[in-house]
Amino acid sequence: MLEAHGMAVELDRQGDTLLLTIKIYGDIAYDDFMEMETRVEQALEEMDTPKIKALINMIDFNHWETMALWEDIVFTRKYAKAFTRVAIVGVDLRERLMAKIAQWFIEGELKYFEKTNEARAWLEGDSVHQAGS
Repeated sequence: MLEAHGMAVELDRQGDTLLLTIKIYGDIAYDDFMEMETRVEQALEEMDTPKIKALINMIDFNHWETMALWEDIVFTRKYAKAFTRVAIVGVDLRERLMAKIAQWFIEGELKYFEKTNEARAWLEGDSVHQAGS
């Protein structure tokens, strides 16, 4: 039986800030990641000084295909300075650890949450908070 997998991606441009919302479910295949990457890069090309605020919901995440993980690392490093704030939502230690590792690859703030509404509120806030948790 084939299980559903992929990434639901929403892009909301506000001036030179891209609000990127990703819900990951099941396994992330290389093609899933490349589709998201293409959409994000097209949006960023239209901005003079792009900034990215990302909400990544990993509650239903299973695992990465190796090539998708590699592409994620390359993509994240390429736009490390553009990521100003990243909220990762998860429910277990694995997602918490992934959030800590992700902080190594971006220059902005990153914080882990267990509730999507709290993550969204932090992401949309203007005050400076300590990254990680």
